[in-house]
Amino acid sequence: MTKNILLTGSLFATFLLILAPAALGQDDSKYGETPEQQSACKENLSLYETYYKQKNYDDAYPFWMQACDVCPPKVSQNMYIKGVNLLKRQMKAAIKAKDNTRAIALRDSVFTFYDLRIEHFPSTTKKPDNGCQVLARKAMDWTSLNKRTAAEARPMFEQAIDCLEDRADAAVLNGYYALLVEALNGSEGAENKEVAIGDLLTEYLRLSDFIEAGRQRKLAADDSTGAAKYGTTQKNLDEIFVQVANCEDMVPVLTKKMDAAPDDIDIKKKTLRLLNEKGCTDNDIFLPVAEAVYAVDKNADAAYSIGIQLSKKGDYKGALPYFEESVELCTDCPKRARNLMKAGQVAKNAGQVSKCMRYARQAAKSDPGNGEPYLLLGDAIASMVGSCADSPLQGREVYWLAADYYQRAKAIDSGVASKANTKISQVKKSYPTIDDLFTYGINEGKEITVKCIGETTKARKP
Repeated sequence: MTKNILLTGSLFATFLLILAPAALGQDDSKYGETPEQQSACKENLSLYETYYKQKNYDDAYPFWMQACDVCPPKVSQNMYIKGVNLLKRQMKAAIKAKDNTRAIALRDSVFTFYDLRIEHFPSTTKKPDNGCQVLARKAMDWTSLNKRTAAEARPMFEQAIDCLEDRADAAVLNGYYALLVEALNGSEGAENKEVAIGDLLTEYLRLSDFIEAGRQRKLAADDSTGAAKYGTTQKNLDEIFVQVANCEDMVPVLTKKMDAAPDDIDIKKKTLRLLNEKGCTDNDIFLPVAEAVYAVDKNADAAYSIGIQLSKKGDYKGALPYFEESVELCTDCPKRARNLMKAGQVAKNAGQVSKCMRYARQAAKSDPGNGEPYLLLGDAIASMVGSCADSPLQGREVYWLAADYYQRAKAIDSGVASKANTKISQVKKSYPTIDDLFTYGINEGKEITVKCIGETTKARKP
């Protein structure tokens, strides 16, 4: 028994000797060069992180400062992430205490720690473009903490967005565009104003492309909240763009850009998109630009643009193929609903009502909250009275069905309610008369099939 115990003890001692080098050989080099530095670094990291997790930020701050003093700069990225938050809280307290000197020093330290994080953690396993993302956050904080010199954040934004493109956060894209607006508001002299407007125009297109790509990326990842943020940012850009850009200012700026690089088709493409975006089609450059783009790249914008010009001249049959091409070339683009609506409107004017209805239904599906497609459907149906004239009511039942679509339009979109009510009043004048209802034994509310269209509606009095 004793022998077995001794043997077991001997084996256990041997096992400890085998484990000891592994335990004692733990690599603490990232915490410092000497055992003393390593111990002090780990202790201060542990203390500040414990208080930080408990949200005792004032208690965490001095231990974080000691960790910064004693630890190697690459010990932990969290030391910079949490450090910026601690510095901002200290800065807020200094401002409240009206200690401006300390507040300014803390503010400067915030940006120093952003720079240190970029220097020591330019990329990580999870974020290869970590430095670009940190620079974007620095730019955002600069505009909020350095409002008097907010313009200095512009190169930071530009560098970060050039690097990240559609991976830039929605808030970063929004913040950058807002800074461009400030540049316009602060511009002095016609030349500087023109440059600022030009920046707003061209960057609107670039950022819009990044926003849509970012939104699609979030949708593909089943992140509806993230996608919604990109959607909100686009609305913000649209609101600014509409307020700032007008045709009178845009055309000279865009003309100069094209004149400076007459062979640059990308500039012409951007010009065409901007002119379409603002509806600036009544000018001397619109059609030449559209034709130049279409000649080398039959894209949706170019086809749409040529269609616009032809339809303005009343050549609806000539315009329709271009609008149909704009639909075919825009299967999943932000302007699909617009292109479908225009194709439907021109098809109606060209006398091709069935095409009009098909495009209007597609537009309604593409933009569910918009009442305009239903107004167009109502108009198309009302125009079919002649085609449906072989019915007992001489086709006038189409007006009931048209009114149904007008009602639906205003039910889903209050913005078209006034137009819908006007149209309902107009078609009421053409309803079958009370005598017609009596003659054919039709009671009010009876379901009626409009055979020439293949839909049902309900009889009603004028």
